Amino acid sequence: MSAYDSVFLRPERDYRIDFFRGVALVMIFINHIPGVLWENFTSRNFGFSDSAEVFVFLAGVASAFAYGRLFLEGSPLIASLKAARRAGVLYLVHIALTMAVISLFIWFALALGKGDILRQIGLGPLLTQPLDALYGIATLGNQLGYLNILPLYAALLLMLPLMLLGIRWIGLKGFLVASLAVWLVFGLARINIPNYPNAGGWFFNPFSWQLIFALGLYTGFQKLRGQPALPYSPRLYVMALGFLAFAWAFVGFGWWSVERMIPLPSLFVGFDKTYASIPRLLHLVALVYVFAHAPKMSPFSRVGAANPLTMLGRHSLPVFAVGTFLSLLAQALRFGNETTLAYDTALVTGGLAIQFALARYLDWWHVASKPQKAVRASNAASREEQPRDAQPAQAMAPAARRTP
Repeated sequence: MSAYDSVFLRPERDYRIDFFRGVALVMIFINHIPGVLWENFTSRNFGFSDSAEVFVFLAGVASAFAYGRLFLEGSPLIASLKAARRAGVLYLVHIALTMAVISLFIWFALALGKGDILRQIGLGPLLTQPLDALYGIATLGNQLGYLNILPLYAALLLMLPLMLLGIRWIGLKGFLVASLAVWLVFGLARINIPNYPNAGGWFFNPFSWQLIFALGLYTGFQKLRGQPALPYSPRLYVMALGFLAFAWAFVGFGWWSVERMIPLPSLFVGFDKTYASIPRLLHLVALVYVFAHAPKMSPFSRVGAANPLTMLGRHSLPVFAVGTFLSLLAQALRFGNETTLAYDTALVTGGLAIQFALARYLDWWHVASKPQKAVRASNAASREEQPRDAQPAQAMAPAARRTP
């Protein structure tokens, strides 16, 4: 017996999901080039959360559509295998990206004589403990700087079947309570997956960030049922706007020392990204609520498939991988050099142009490859429909034509 009603609608694609994923990808790219002027205009400068929270939340929403519906409608094994396969793809992309970045920084060190660059982004263990460092890379215990989010996403997808099983057994609200309890226990006890060979734990603790992913799952399932995650309330909308304004002022005036004056665990009053502290969570929820219930005439409510940012978000994995490599290439190009606004602007705009070009190409290829797929499928179907006794004659026909 299921505690969750798994009768879903077939809603039209909500392009806002791809749009905001595209926005997050742009901000992640810029934030991964520390020191450029343009990083002052990304979302992390206007509130407690940043593009990483948005990215993981939207991953949860997308997972409800891609795997959750299939799981709860009677194909749990297929859905679980699909999620595991996707996690495997993410792992392989992460390893390939890590090796590419290591090769890039080694080339800069050898070709340009910038040996100090090998001390950047956590490459130190490769110099002092190469075997341990490589083992850590393979087992995800050694994650280079700026290469942390794909391991988190892979871990969340491996957790997904258990999450969906929880939804089936105890319903959506019960699942959220359980997710909150896991977040609370791991955050208060500071339990994390250990790094290797360095001390410490994962930069994004999956057992804490699963709550953000769970909020996305909840939102996605509510949409599949034709219901909002949180119904619109004028009072709640004003409160959400007020909290966003407060967070903007807090960050703008740099009131970070206030948390030390409040005698509560840092999970409740701090801004710890590893354990997804409450201020970051509340800021994300307020942000999602405000944009989800934006006025109908707002441009955020009328996003279409052709929007460039929607196109970017539609191909999030390849764009993210290429964007991450380009951001670290930009770091290497800036390392040890005096930079100007024009130089930094060229790096940012050039990197973004490549990512948009990649997304445009993937869109084109998706359409261009369809006729070929249709022809192959039609030919295969025709061969299946032909009678068996006709095959020998057809096979002999070419030989007959070759006879003089």
